[in-house]
Amino acid sequence: MTNPAQLVLHWADVTPDAPAIVSTELTMTYAELADSVRRMAARLRKDGIRPGSVVAIRARPELEALLLLALLHEGAVSLHGSEAVMRAYADEIDFLLGDRPRSIRVAARTIDVGAEFMVSLGSVNARVEAAELGDSDPCRIVFSSGTTGSPKGVEFTVASLLARTASARTNWMPRDPFMCLLGLDTVSGFQTFAWTVMNGRPYFVPGDGPANLALLREHGIRSIKTSPARLENLVDAAEAVSVGLGDLAVEVVEVAGSLLTPSVARRCESTLGCTPLYLYGSTEVGTVTRGIFDPSAPNAVGTVVDGSEVQVVDEVGQPAPAGDLGAIRYRAAFTPDHYWRVGPDANNSFRDGWFYPGDLGVLDADGRLLISGRADDLVNAGGAKFNLAELDLWMRELDLFTDCASFQFRDAAGATSIGIAFQSRHPVDPAIVLERVRGLLPNLEIRALLRVDCIPRNHLGKVVRTSLAELINGDKQ
Repeated sequence: MTNPAQLVLHWADVTPDAPAIVSTELTMTYAELADSVRRMAARLRKDGIRPGSVVAIRARPELEALLLLALLHEGAVSLHGSEAVMRAYADEIDFLLGDRPRSIRVAARTIDVGAEFMVSLGSVNARVEAAELGDSDPCRIVFSSGTTGSPKGVEFTVASLLARTASARTNWMPRDPFMCLLGLDTVSGFQTFAWTVMNGRPYFVPGDGPANLALLREHGIRSIKTSPARLENLVDAAEAVSVGLGDLAVEVVEVAGSLLTPSVARRCESTLGCTPLYLYGSTEVGTVTRGIFDPSAPNAVGTVVDGSEVQVVDEVGQPAPAGDLGAIRYRAAFTPDHYWRVGPDANNSFRDGWFYPGDLGVLDADGRLLISGRADDLVNAGGAKFNLAELDLWMRELDLFTDCASFQFRDAAGATSIGIAFQSRHPVDPAIVLERVRGLLPNLEIRALLRVDCIPRNHLGKVVRTSLAELINGDKQ
């Protein structure tokens, strides 16, 4: 196998003037992309980066995209160097490429890729050959959400990169131009970038709601993939400037990462003209189900896509009858059997070729998968059994909060207690909140009600409940 970076550079010869990387700040053609990547690769080679080097990138999105390709060209293994990743894997990282401040100390050799680095590229010999790579050679590490602990790395080899980007095109890149509103730190953002530049298409760099809206309008983007939180940001931006249905070319809106509320789905329909589609899966395996959002069953995430297998199993690992609640497991081609540079899997997520994401759910008689939340979110507080994710979904439809999330914590006696954190532009009467919750769960006692500046979420918009639990020693109401 030759280096996948050569598939990108090939387009500089075929369509040199075609747009390769597009953001609200710049448009780079394939000729410019190829020249920049070769020069960066030569400079990084001079700085000591070799095939197999593990290199973290902390840079603005457009620059990270170029550095990612330059590292692929050199046969190095790249990863997005978030602070959580840098803290957890500092000893595993050989180099850090950065153009922005960091608040943690690392042992890795740091290469400043700021203005001086960019200027130096003008004197670099760009005639360098790409490193030869085999199918099993690693080239990128993408990390899980980290909502239940340290983020865990999933290794992309050359073979799995090509296979998973091809399946992405089949399962969730339906119409061109396509834009993923999730960044290169996510598996969806990385696969979108890899597929587009290896196939001579433009990669649209995601930003905030107004920036994404501007790209959609200017480039006639027909399909997007996003998270519920980023979809809401996009809809907010569209509503703020009174964008009408005729102003956008969007035909498909796909949502992944967490469950969508019916109210956001309705706003998407009225603003973008599309009923959202659910995509369910994980960083570890990819997309395994797809289906149209159903407001009467907002936790129904569709049916199994081609090339994947999904089961709901009982406590002994046997497939459960249709309609029975159980643990979800799934598998597809190139399902890994371990996490990158991690010891024994404490959660036993990989078993007998299956991946267990930690979600509970039901497969109905029609083959639809209904998500009932994470097993970690299933609680029994004072005899009230329920799932925190289902409570969140219900609360967000109350029209009491700008945003909210439930969480569990240990009280002074060591018992499991439930709290609610919320954002609101207006005063909120705690008595009304408690009354509404009792209407859903009569036996549930809310022991903490916290007003916060923002609900902590990861890059996919999933609530980080552990961060809320840590606040319990502070603002109790």
